[in-house]
Amino acid sequence: MSSPVPYSEQNKPLTEASGRFRWELRREGGWSYEVTGECPRCRCPMTKSWPYGQYTPTKGPFDRGPRPAEDDGPWFTRCTCASRHENRPAGEDRGCGAGFWIAFPPQGLPR
Repeated sequence: MSSPVPYSEQNKPLTEASGRFRWELRREGGWSYEVTGECPRCRCPMTKSWPYGQYTPTKGPFDRGPRPAEDDGPWFTRCTCASRHENRPAGEDRGCGAGFWIAFPPQGLPR
């Protein structure tokens, strides 16, 4: 699967949190939050996971420090789609390079 949207790390992070993601609390391999939806930049389907109850530093040019507490949402992520994007660096195996915030569901995080 390929996308007409080229890879770019130079895009500024989207400032408005995307609410188009489905949140789940997963138990496989240890508890984690998993969100699925489409990247707001390239519109490709993607999935992102965060460990449940742990703080982890983010990586990359949009470093935001430790992951916020559960009630401090939204959380920041980068695109993790499996689509091929033109000009994606060899070291990057996923995504279009977009950085954005994922809003918590209106009813709060799943428990």
